[in-house]
Amino acid sequence: MNQSNQTLFETFKYYYKQTELFFGSLKFAVVIILIFALSLGVGTFMESYHGTDYANRLIYKSLWFMGIQFGMFLSILFATLLRLPPKKHLYGFYVIHAGLIILFLGSYITYQSGVDGTITLAPNLAAREIQVNEDELKIQFPSKGKEVSVSLPYTALKKNLNYEYEGIKLKTFLPFAENKEDWVPVKIEDPNQSSTKYHLFNDNFGEYLTLSLHPQSDFNNTQKLGPLNVHYMPSSLISCFSQNTTEGLIVWNGENTTCVAPKENELKKKKNINGQDLVEVNFDGQLLRFLPGMSPLPLNEAQELNEASPFRIFSKKLFEKSPHLFLFGKSVAFFNKDTQKWESHGAPVNQDVPLPWMGFRVKTLEHRSDAYPTMIPHYIKPIQDNGQVITGNMKAVEVEVNGQIFWVTSNSPVAFNQSSERVTFDLSKKNLLLPYELVLDQFKMDTDPGTNNPASYESFVTLFKGNEGSTKHHVYMNHPLKHQNFTFYQASYYQTQEGPYGSVFSVNFDPGRFWKYLGSLLLVLGSIWHFVLRKKIVLKPGEVRA
Repeated sequence: MNQSNQTLFETFKYYYKQTELFFGSLKFAVVIILIFALSLGVGTFMESYHGTDYANRLIYKSLWFMGIQFGMFLSILFATLLRLPPKKHLYGFYVIHAGLIILFLGSYITYQSGVDGTITLAPNLAAREIQVNEDELKIQFPSKGKEVSVSLPYTALKKNLNYEYEGIKLKTFLPFAENKEDWVPVKIEDPNQSSTKYHLFNDNFGEYLTLSLHPQSDFNNTQKLGPLNVHYMPSSLISCFSQNTTEGLIVWNGENTTCVAPKENELKKKKNINGQDLVEVNFDGQLLRFLPGMSPLPLNEAQELNEASPFRIFSKKLFEKSPHLFLFGKSVAFFNKDTQKWESHGAPVNQDVPLPWMGFRVKTLEHRSDAYPTMIPHYIKPIQDNGQVITGNMKAVEVEVNGQIFWVTSNSPVAFNQSSERVTFDLSKKNLLLPYELVLDQFKMDTDPGTNNPASYESFVTLFKGNEGSTKHHVYMNHPLKHQNFTFYQASYYQTQEGPYGSVFSVNFDPGRFWKYLGSLLLVLGSIWHFVLRKKIVLKPGEVRA
């Protein structure tokens, strides 16, 4: 060995020795075990209050927690290497540490190659898809027969994606989200597409309403609250609602929202050839014919309903028998049974307007025509109650196409037209296909006496193995189905829309199971050897044990 190689070898030997002394020291072992224990404590708290998925993403399956476990692995490995060559009185110690090292390796194999998911079995329907706890966004191009799957990061926090594919940009991923009301500015302000927030309340009840006429809003222009029906209409129609006419008819032009409440002498009443009431009225220089009892649409020259016409007729008498509240931005109208008249009132922002029903009042909180309300996902830390996540169980991805930004959530797919081509986005869990199928033949559930609470439930399934035929299996608690290294446990159930119950199995494939069992066995044997069977060695005076 020449001089340079000798120097290099000595340098490597020195740094290896320092590394061995650092990771194999008792001080490092104590520190890493304390950090590990503290992390487990925090993880237990997070799992209890925020759910298993949140705890896994934040701690148990995070890179930094894997780093802590790797540090423990190094501590065990170098602690063993420091005590070589083997000494008879440390044989038990070696077996314990060998068991720990094998246990870590088995756990790593499971983490890298194992499968942990669920399979849902509907009655008498074949199933082979395992749903695993990994999120993906599927982008489908139906006209091209193409589908692209984008794996989403396994994180507990909001994450920027910075992903682009054929003009489609994925911007932000929210692993835990909840829809919250937000306002989107409009390019052109239109008073006939306004939106308003109200507070409807009395001494015992209160309800906040957001109503909108904008076509892109997630909010409707009607809402039902018990016996009360609420209608939101363009503000220009309030002038016609405030008029009390004998016929109670209102005619309006949907293009410019002008309206008229014709008086009796301004109407011509006839009967058509079928004996139905026909009304003629002059409006905006046109003679319009309606069948008010049949449709709000006018008739054309052929006496057929003209769906292309912007004109409509409205009979207020249809809304006098039950409570109906009409809102027009900063005005309200309703029929008062006590006076037998229609009333209209101004409703300025933050002023109460009394209503004729059970002491109710309505207050306008916000009125806008420069923006429309919509529900936009916001990141939220999930909250768990009685083992169920009650808030934050939605996932969302922010997408930009042709400069337009929208959100895709795990609640439902979203379709978007990109350059005259329809593109579908679907945010869901990853699926793995089994090489065989399961069919639920029967689901059986026993309940506690006198209650509907489930005491036990079990599934009778058929396993179809292709050319190998089929086999019948009975799956229940502590009696799983095992086939081709996969284990199926009875986990849950659900009721279908048709009535019968379906079954949910948890599915587990653990390629590191043998090594984890072997490591656990060595731990037990090593502990017995080291702490029970080893004889005490009495040192002679001046003798030092290595």
